[in-house]
Amino acid sequence: MFVKVALLAGALVVASICIWYFSIPTESDILVLDKSVMTVILDDIPATREDAISVAQGRIINATGVPKRNFDRYFKLIDPSHTQFQWQLVYNVTGNPDLTVFVVKKILPEEGFSISDEYIMGMVGRDYFDAHFKRKSFESNTAYYSYIYGYSHNPGDIELSMWVRLGNDRSVTGQHVVTSPQEITVSEEQAIDIGRKNGLKDPLSAAPVLVGGKICWRVVWQHSPTEQDYDNQTVYGFDVHCTTGEVIGEHRYIRPTTAPPPPIQTGQITSLIEKLGFEDVEDGAMIQVNVMNSIDETFSVVKTFGRTVVKEGTIENADLALWIDRDIILNALESDDVVCYLQDNATSRNVIVELHKSMVLLQKKGYMSLYERVKK
Repeated sequence: MFVKVALLAGALVVASICIWYFSIPTESDILVLDKSVMTVILDDIPATREDAISVAQGRIINATGVPKRNFDRYFKLIDPSHTQFQWQLVYNVTGNPDLTVFVVKKILPEEGFSISDEYIMGMVGRDYFDAHFKRKSFESNTAYYSYIYGYSHNPGDIELSMWVRLGNDRSVTGQHVVTSPQEITVSEEQAIDIGRKNGLKDPLSAAPVLVGGKICWRVVWQHSPTEQDYDNQTVYGFDVHCTTGEVIGEHRYIRPTTAPPPPIQTGQITSLIEKLGFEDVEDGAMIQVNVMNSIDETFSVVKTFGRTVVKEGTIENADLALWIDRDIILNALESDDVVCYLQDNATSRNVIVELHKSMVLLQKKGYMSLYERVKK
């Protein structure tokens, strides 16, 4: 009888521990977005509000992993609007900044070139455009051209690359083209002579360039700068207007400064974390990653609806903080096996882990599998 009572009591204790363990909240339904704007480009935009909402919802679900049945729990549409070329749908998102989804009508090459052609012709005229511009390609809403000028002073033509960039609303958002009908009347030899008369020393070379919408000869002293050149900021080149011969710009030797190492990027942290096996942890797992011996880069890593989201900046209520040396990150990513590299090179000086949650909660979230993977 005593044995049966003892076994029953033991079973109850085990059951109580299990109930307590599995009742610990893990924030598994946490939603973290890594962007506040999404763009959906279609050959034709939806004709109705309902169709536009359906497209936007589908893209959000695909990007976030939030189940369709739970969509309204996290996303509330607050401001749908549209123009001829796009729908704009703004969602209020639980625990995140608002999310704007643009459903945009794609700019096809013929339409893009037509808009860009008209823009250039508005500045230089149709005849000048037809004589000197040749379409090359239309990519990423940018029309690329070859500008060709039949140049009688030298064999062959002068050719420059020019472009016009369009926004989704079909407006011009950037350009690198001639802004007036210009003739090339100054020869390469004349430009070099102008540079020489303005103090440049031989040997000199010249090449056509586009500067602020003006075609110029860039005349340059073929010379390796000395310390004295850097101290005096010696002039080594001029931009000579191809029509007037006017010097419209100068170039000086400026001592190069030692650039700081490039900052660690979000993509590098994402790659590092994924190669460590972060996909094995449970939704709701959160890590603060701080890069040491760098420029104070800080990243938050969150497992949300099956996705690993890495964002710049800090995160509240992180499970643990990871301090890792910049060189360790770079060398690990360049190695054939990130885990093996860290096993062989991580020390208490270049990798530091601070636990912010109980071991029970960390184990429940799946961190033990990460630990087992990287420990020697």
